[in-house]
Amino acid sequence: MHFSNPKSLTLLVLYQTATGAAKCGDADACIGTEICTTATFTAPVQTTITTCVPTPTCLGVYAKCDFGSTLGNCCSGYCAATLCRSTDKQWPGCQEDGGPCLIVENCCYGNKCVNGICTK
Repeated sequence: MHFSNPKSLTLLVLYQTATGAAKCGDADACIGTEICTTATFTAPVQTTITTCVPTPTCLGVYAKCDFGSTLGNCCSGYCAATLCRSTDKQWPGCQEDGGPCLIVENCCYGNKCVNGICTK
């Protein structure tokens, strides 16, 4: 690769440095609206993975929410005392919407494991 403009080379180095620092598991970096997350599963065997997942469109357990809101903005669908609360007896041993999964049993609230992501 040949650069006639030293600024182009500087930008390439800065880009490589910035993307190198954003490594997430096996991925060089998360893209778009993805976030990097680490999860430990106990089923089928104890496994810890770090991977990119879509940014959740709902609020996770203990996130701030509007009490009595009809928005259903908690992943669990239950907001009490301005915090999203779990309604799944498996939590925190299960992943909420948009969380990583290996099998369907890794997902909370009866969600399915689709392509490694818990999905409503």
